[in-house]
Amino acid sequence: MKPDNFMQKTRKRKNTGRVTLQDVAKYAGVGSMTVSRALRTPELVSDKLREKINEAVEELGYIPNLAAGILASGQSRTIAVLIPSLRDNASSAFLQSLQEVLNKNSYQVVIGSHDYQHKKESEVLTTLLQSSPAALVIFGAINSESVLSTLKNIAIPVINVAGESNYPFTLNIKSHCGEAVNFLTNYLLQKGYQRIGYIGAQMDSKMQSQQLSGWNKALLSHNLSAEQSITTPYVATMDFGRQAISEMLTRQPELEAVICSHEMIALGVIFECQRRLIKIPKMLAVVCVEGSENCDHIHPSLTSARIDYSKMARETARRLQRWLEGTEENYENIQEEIVFPYKFEARQSG
Repeated sequence: MKPDNFMQKTRKRKNTGRVTLQDVAKYAGVGSMTVSRALRTPELVSDKLREKINEAVEELGYIPNLAAGILASGQSRTIAVLIPSLRDNASSAFLQSLQEVLNKNSYQVVIGSHDYQHKKESEVLTTLLQSSPAALVIFGAINSESVLSTLKNIAIPVINVAGESNYPFTLNIKSHCGEAVNFLTNYLLQKGYQRIGYIGAQMDSKMQSQQLSGWNKALLSHNLSAEQSITTPYVATMDFGRQAISEMLTRQPELEAVICSHEMIALGVIFECQRRLIKIPKMLAVVCVEGSENCDHIHPSLTSARIDYSKMARETARRLQRWLEGTEENYENIQEEIVFPYKFEARQSG
């Protein structure tokens, strides 16, 4: 015979079937329409009633059917976001700030990442669009022909952030990375450095190749050689930075300074120099684009041109909310560009 407590545990076991809206309404002692209203537009329901319904939802483990809600209301509160990577600092900073703002305003973010595999960019985008989002945000994308072809067939606002803008997006939010590298090169030249190299990643992107052009232009304007560069189409890593500076110093032991396209590369360069007992900046100056708070804590602290991706995200969220809530001009009549300036921060490394 089974012990009594076995029977008690069996009776308390939850139903494994899907909990419905009607189940929540019955548990809370209200009508189904009231529950639906509390979940979709909580501001229209009293605090006491909303708390009662939320307790029922939590107790029963109810998961709202978003697809059904979209069909019923004709409106989606989902924002699709296509990013190149979940690992790099720029993508993480942008995504975190975007989610914080949108989630506070009852929008959900659906994320897709192609991990810098450009052939997958269109495939991931198509998957994101299957969720019938209210808007699309593309961050740091290459915007291949297949992606642009897909965008022509959607009727939602599309914001292009830190990516190429060879398409009539609703809004382009960008920063001039090429100008930032040109500034960094001239800054090093003014400090007396002449043999200046460049290490860059993700060179399949035209925006990243603009960095190389900015470095080249600054050196040539001073009648100096622009030969010491090492680039890759792949993601920026510390390991690439270590390998690249090793190769560059083998080519030109007299190298005086190096500009890195990403903070991760610059950190790899610094660590390799420390391993080789190369003093920074006395023996080699190191600067980078896309610096973050990490630049403040590394030793020596890293001179950088910092781009505020969190601020870009907040502006993106603000504009999306205004379009989707109807408080700003119809997005269909807009093709706009906003340029966020980079911020130069001189530190110990150069």
